[in-house]
Amino acid sequence: MTWRALVREPLVQFLVAGLALFALHAQVRPDPDAGMRVDRDRVESTRAGLTERLARAPDDRELAAALRDALDDERMAREAVRLGLDRDDPIVRRRLIQKLRLAHESTADVDSFADAALLALRDAEPARYSAPARLALTQVLAARGRHPDPAAAAGELVRLLEAGADPAALGDPGPHARRFGLRPASDYAGLFGPEFAAALTDMPAGTWSIVQSPLGAHAVRVDARAPAELLPLAAARPRLAADLAERRRAEAVEAALAELRRSDPADLTDLPADLAAMLAEHDL
Repeated sequence: MTWRALVREPLVQFLVAGLALFALHAQVRPDPDAGMRVDRDRVESTRAGLTERLARAPDDRELAAALRDALDDERMAREAVRLGLDRDDPIVRRRLIQKLRLAHESTADVDSFADAALLALRDAEPARYSAPARLALTQVLAARGRHPDPAAAAGELVRLLEAGADPAALGDPGPHARRFGLRPASDYAGLFGPEFAAALTDMPAGTWSIVQSPLGAHAVRVDARAPAELLPLAAARPRLAADLAERRRAEAVEAALAELRRSDPADLTDLPADLAAMLAEHDL
């Protein structure tokens, strides 16, 4: 039998998967003797911590006392676990679960990603990794407080603008510019309020309309629109890398949980059959 045929054998694949899971557990399982081992690395780490805390180098007596305290803490922690003091404390349980989850997450390969993997993620969720649609506009303000009826004053502005008047020569002074280059609608919501931005959604380009804002009534013309577009890889890379790293960590935790479900199954014998079938952990 050739090696290619051999690797396709189900038994061989099962053994390979088992070895991989064993390696994972070996990597995340703490060394039971590490807490009570005092070696040169631990001494130097303790010395560095004391130096930072004391703002000077510790003497041998201070170093020995710190090491003794750490060993005593380890003994107390082990004895508490032996007595089962961790079992009925929800805070301790949550902390243990969190530490194990972090240990499994640390096994994920998130140091670097090939461009192809990042592009595959971007293209699979284009809405998430696209620059939003943008629009440019001109607005001329009929300010609230300067006119008995700002909407009527804005209507007169529209009449003059449609007749060819210069927007820069009309309207009341306000806190914002009259002309804006291409911007997402969210920018206009921040400047003029959400109702103003919402009115821009279906406004045809090149025509004057009246739009209300907390500042008053505006004569508004959409000058140009640019559709949403996929971000180039260079611009999207930081977010793509962060999202892909998060996914790989989640996958590492899920793989570990799948193995734990197999090795430590729940007892579902007393459940109704339908609920037991839905909860069957080997199907999760």
